[in-house]
Amino acid sequence: MSPLDPPARLVVHDFGLEEPAAPTLILLHGLTDSGRCWGDAVDRWSAHYRIAAIDALGHGRSPRFSDEQLAEEPAEQLYAATIATIERIEAGGGPAVLVGHSMGGAMAAAVAARRPDLVLAAVLEDPAWLPVEEVPADGRVIGPGWLETHERFVANPVRELALGRLEHPAWPEQEMGPWAQAKIDTDPAFLAAGVVLVRDPWPELVARLRCPVLVVTGTENTIIGRSRATLDAIGNPAIEVVAVDEAGHCVRRDDGDGFHALVDPWIAARFGEASAA
Repeated sequence: MSPLDPPARLVVHDFGLEEPAAPTLILLHGLTDSGRCWGDAVDRWSAHYRIAAIDALGHGRSPRFSDEQLAEEPAEQLYAATIATIERIEAGGGPAVLVGHSMGGAMAAAVAARRPDLVLAAVLEDPAWLPVEEVPADGRVIGPGWLETHERFVANPVRELALGRLEHPAWPEQEMGPWAQAKIDTDPAFLAAGVVLVRDPWPELVARLRCPVLVVTGTENTIIGRSRATLDAIGNPAIEVVAVDEAGHCVRRDDGDGFHALVDPWIAARFGEASAA
């Protein structure tokens, strides 16, 4: 992999407590979302944690991919930019709890496996651990639908936002606008390239995880539902899997109360354990 030239400085949206040493949550969003797409969760967590929500490379207001980055392992370039940003966020404080959704969940797991010094614990919301038999040899797994979605939102954002509200009536209203804008703001060259996975297959990364990991999924049309047999076969005791009934891939949006009833006490316990150590 070629180094980032210059290293991408990702945009970080800061919420909650302001002290660098405060217990910190670092939020990693999914494909075509942004750091602004966590509004409901941020409202629930802001009184207790310092929160840093990252715009991934090629998303939100962060830099776009260069032609060279797209040609040479763009998923690893995304990872490298994420690592550099986490190091910057954690300067002056301790390791954080990473919370990631889909692509961000897979990225959080990769960070925890490769750089355990940066991660106290991780919450993975239906991470993008695709069934291994569905991953092409070159790892380019993003289909043309993502680029088509971007183009539809660019062409008629008002219509697409209205359709999104109809399709997802349970989603928090405060997240709908940022969700729609993020579709417009995603780098179309990245979507067209078809890349989302780091070079290590996710089962290898999962086997290496040692920090506490909570995988939160739903029961309707989830990624983990199709990969659960592989995950269970790994048998890593650091990983706990819980499900929210009738929620889908976007668990926290489909059932925010159900998601937070599972996740919030688990996060608090991890910081409590760290303080007692």
